[in-house]
Amino acid sequence: MANVVITLNVNTSQISVQNVDSNSNFGQGPGISNEDFLTVVDAGDTVIWEGVSSVTASDTVNITNINLSRGSSVFKSNNLTGNGRVSGAVRNNAAGELEKYTIMFNVFNNGIRRPGVFSIDPKIQVNQ
Repeated sequence: MANVVITLNVNTSQISVQNVDSNSNFGQGPGISNEDFLTVVDAGDTVIWEGVSSVTASDTVNITNINLSRGSSVFKSNNLTGNGRVSGAVRNNAAGELEKYTIMFNVFNNGIRRPGVFSIDPKIQVNQ
């Protein structure tokens, strides 16, 4: 059992509800969309989602929810909540399961909240 950290990098000065994908990423290589980004974990791992500004350390990316959107829930709950970062334990009996989930977050740029709630739908899979 390990901690697996998923870091969401956000251009906090440019992001809007219309351009989430072009202004946020997980550090994945070219040609891999945010929706195709896949994290592979083991049963019993704790997954921690955190957001960071790719512009300045003084801006804030607050991850508020992780919600099941499709597939099997690899966590004990279909809705994980937090304030700034969210964590969840992978079920011990989730081996081989694949989940499409939604990350909900908000952004503060220069101390001012950017309008809207932003979302991205990556995937997580549990090793066999």
